[in-house]
Amino acid sequence: MTYITNTNFGKAVRFIYDNIDQNITLKDVADSVGVSLSSLKRMFIEISGQSPGNFIRHFRMEFAFRSLNCKNESILSVALSAGFEDASAFSRSFKEIFGYPPREARKKLSIVNELENITLEEPEIVELNELHIQASTQQGLYFEAAPRAWGLLKEKLSSAELDDDFSGVFVAISHDNPHTGTVAENQVRFSAGVTHVKRDLGIEHIIIPAGVYAKFHYFGKAANLGLAYHYIFGQWAERSTQKINLARYPFRMSDEFPNGLIEQKIAIFVPLISK
Repeated sequence: MTYITNTNFGKAVRFIYDNIDQNITLKDVADSVGVSLSSLKRMFIEISGQSPGNFIRHFRMEFAFRSLNCKNESILSVALSAGFEDASAFSRSFKEIFGYPPREARKKLSIVNELENITLEEPEIVELNELHIQASTQQGLYFEAAPRAWGLLKEKLSSAELDDDFSGVFVAISHDNPHTGTVAENQVRFSAGVTHVKRDLGIEHIIIPAGVYAKFHYFGKAANLGLAYHYIFGQWAERSTQKINLARYPFRMSDEFPNGLIEQKIAIFVPLISK
């Protein structure tokens, strides 16, 4: 029996990322991880809520969206780089996912993606006090930096601090947005932290500043949080009267230690500009 793990999922995503401009098959992905096709499909459904084919398709589109920010590249060049054989097929797929054609995407500032496999309620506006956490910060590709940061934090915590009765909360900070072009996608910083630990864990101490935040209530798997962020910084930001404070970073909190294999309740806090 092949066990489904976040490590295998991470390896599969890394293989897809490294070969996004190639005509890769599901067998190629399965072979890269050392699992059967049936195990690969089960792993993607359980962790991301999507079939591996659909995951690759969305991954190609996000890669293409970032490439479209480069004004010097033609749409055909972007299509070929994303693994499509011609610009027409690329344009059809792009419009199906993002709701507008590639040419229109050049005018957009952020990705607007459909919300699949998650529940995200409209936010409440809250004012938070300063929040102190101890955290492990990692840098690299997001889908690699985040698991590393959580893994290192978990090593520092006792079984009591990981228990359901623990009074603290777990905090994730996404310091950088790889879609803005200001930070290379392989240099994204991610912090995994915890509050209310009475002892020094020997890791970084971070202060999240007080202020006004939009608090979104998310329910779903951690692997799909990217969809929520795309919606918040895209569609919600465009129509909301509240303005996001881009000079500060969003963060999220949960009562349970994150587990990519199960659905969890997570609060996403997005800093706002005070009126």
